[in-house]
Amino acid sequence: MLTAGVVGLVVATSSLLAPRLSARQTTTSLFPAYDGFAYNDDGSLLLAFTYFNHNRTTVTVPIGEHNMFLTGEPDRGQPTTFLPGHHRFQCMMVVDGDFDGILRWRLAFGDETHLTSDSMLQYSWELDAGSERRARRDVDPATAPRNVCLNRSPIVRVLGLAELTGTVGEGVKLFGSVRDEGLPRDVPVTAAWRQTSGPGVVTFDRPDNPRTLAFFDTPGTYTVELTGSDSVFERSASVTVVIEPAR
Repeated sequence: MLTAGVVGLVVATSSLLAPRLSARQTTTSLFPAYDGFAYNDDGSLLLAFTYFNHNRTTVTVPIGEHNMFLTGEPDRGQPTTFLPGHHRFQCMMVVDGDFDGILRWRLAFGDETHLTSDSMLQYSWELDAGSERRARRDVDPATAPRNVCLNRSPIVRVLGLAELTGTVGEGVKLFGSVRDEGLPRDVPVTAAWRQTSGPGVVTFDRPDNPRTLAFFDTPGTYTVELTGSDSVFERSASVTVVIEPAR
């Protein structure tokens, strides 16, 4: 099973807890951000929220006064664990067409408090075509629940060349990535490698880690697949490996 820093988000359940730091962490800025909106065919709107974590490590901000939406329900399924860096489309939300553009996400961390934009429906916030395609992944506005962050399938990638090479008995490095927005909460995201084709047997030294060594016992062409799952949705990516006889 993978750690939250690699593949998912883990929620702290008490709204009374202060934001948590690891012993090695430097406290610096954590920003929620509004990413924009798109119009849906049924007249509803798709809203996108993101975050910037300028800390060097993952931080947790439980739901409560430090992590809340200010209009209506404060807990809308937003992230509670924040990976380092900039992560787009971490809360995708469908709202009805009469949405008034007032829905601000507030995060308090360290000595800073930040809120998302209060001008959500300005034309300059409408998502461009490329961003809209990414935002709509796994989202069906006709069936999606309203006014909450939507669970979407993990993003799974096998990095590097489309075709790898190796030798019988020598490990081939597989570099994969599994990322998720952390829904459902309290459910770790998992990763699993498997062989899908090839003349021999493939053995993975860490079959439940996106980065692993794979060993092949017979020359030939193989396909191996990485699958990420959040317990509700799963997604896979594969790579071809060409194995030469042992030297």
